[in-house]
Amino acid sequence: MKVKNKSLLLDILFVVTFLILLRLGFWQLDRADQKNEINQNFLERQSSLKIFDETDINEENLWGKFSIEGEFTSPNLYLDNQTYKREAGYVIYSPFLTQENKVILVNRGWHDLIEDRNELPNVKKAEDTMISGILTKVPSHGIILNTENIENINDSSIRIQRIDVDEIKEVLNIQHEIYPFVLTLEPTIDENLKRHLILPVSNSEKNYGYAFQWFAFALTLLIIFITLRKKNK
Repeated sequence: MKVKNKSLLLDILFVVTFLILLRLGFWQLDRADQKNEINQNFLERQSSLKIFDETDINEENLWGKFSIEGEFTSPNLYLDNQTYKREAGYVIYSPFLTQENKVILVNRGWHDLIEDRNELPNVKKAEDTMISGILTKVPSHGIILNTENIENINDSSIRIQRIDVDEIKEVLNIQHEIYPFVLTLEPTIDENLKRHLILPVSNSEKNYGYAFQWFAFALTLLIIFITLRKKNK
């Protein structure tokens, strides 16, 4: 009787564990489908270019592509500790004064580090008066290795650890309102800078990998269960 009870408990344990593993696998596949849908919607928004209007600056138009007329101003902002293909560097932002007399920070691209920490890559002030790009959120803080957010390197270059719109406006004495969004150039206007745009969500490759692992665990468990069953007969 005890042997039967033990066998029954093991059967129940197998079924529960097997179903959990399958559920985890299908959950990862579902997450992958959700990410694919979000990123597909993002790509579809890139197919049309809209003329910028102040009313477009809102959450509903995130990841939309816009053309804006105005002029770049100083200084360039070098966002520290940013990676591109696993290499550390800076993402360079420049204030852009729009025709509405307001400022939007423009992500001009990524540049690798140079040996001397006291110097920054030489990125000249852009002269373009008509630019196009993708409207994105202000990037999250990420890795902060320096307690001071703003370091004045020279008159035209400032190193920052995070983008704090209010702090930047105060420290740089910007008299105009700064939009709480960023325009990522598309295409880039600097040959030496790499386009640095992060998709709304990460790609689905990891989710497919995790799904494969869970299904592999479930299959392994099933094989072990069947093998033990045959031995006990």
